[in-house]
Formats: sequence, structure tokens, C-alpha cells
Amino acid sequence: MSPDRRTPRTGDETTDPKPESVERIEHDIEETREQLADTVEALAYKADVPARARERATAVKERAAERATVVRHRATETATHAAHVARERADQATVVARERADQAAQVARRRADQAVHTAQEAPPRTRAVAGGVAALVAAASAWLIARRRRS
Repeated sequence: MSPDRRTPRTGDETTDPKPESVERIEHDIEETREQLADTVEALAYKADVPARARERATAVKERAAERATVVRHRATETATHAAHVARERADQATVVARERADQAAQVARRRADQAVHTAQEAPPRTRAVAGGVAALVAAASAWLIARRRRS
């Protein structure tokens, strides 16, 4: 066979040369074109720095927006929880304040009753002073009760 493999040598050779098919060559050319197009596209992408910077900026912006949404959601949950806790504590404080107001009113009533009882048993001159004290205690009790009912 001759060195270029297209024409057979004349002489003693008994093997036939294998010609490459046109289809195979066209296929190889098409593959090479596709690879070359991919390479050119990759090079063009690498050379287009502003476009890559825009893509990167868009990606960063999207991640920041996602993180902001997560942070906003967590802040809302935290604020809601804090409001709930504050409401519970305010309710507890109201209950405690009412209980203490009731206790104070009961103590004031008892002392007023004791003052009235003491005044009734005391001599007439002491009764007048005790009556004034009893009236003062009764007024204070009434004021406490009225204040408690307003709350």
C-alpha cells in the first residue's frame, strides 16, 4: 500500500485498503464543529466579564432577598412570641393586683369594724374621736374598693 493509503500499491500486496466512508468523515466534521462551537461559546462567556458580573450580582441579590425573607419571618415569630409572653405576664399581674386589692379591702373592712366596735364600747368622748377615725377608715376602704373595680 502506498503511504497515503488512497491508492493501492501494485505488486505483492494482497490486502485491500479500507477507504473511509464519506458519512464517517461528515460525522467527524460535525462533531468537531460542535466542539469548536462549545469552545468558542465558553471563551466568549469568559471574555464577557460584564455579563458574568451581572450574573453574579443577580445571584447575590437573590440570596440576600432570600436571607432577608428568612430574617423577617424569624423577627415576626420572635415579636409574636414576645407579645404573647407579655400578654400572659400582664394577665398574671392583673390577677395578682386584684388579689392584693381584695386582701387590702378585707383588711380595711376588718379594721373599720374593729374601730367601730371599739368606739361603741369606749366612753362618750372617746367615741367621738373613734367615730371620726372609723369614718376615715370607712372612706379609705370605699376608695380602695372603687379603685379596684375601675381596674
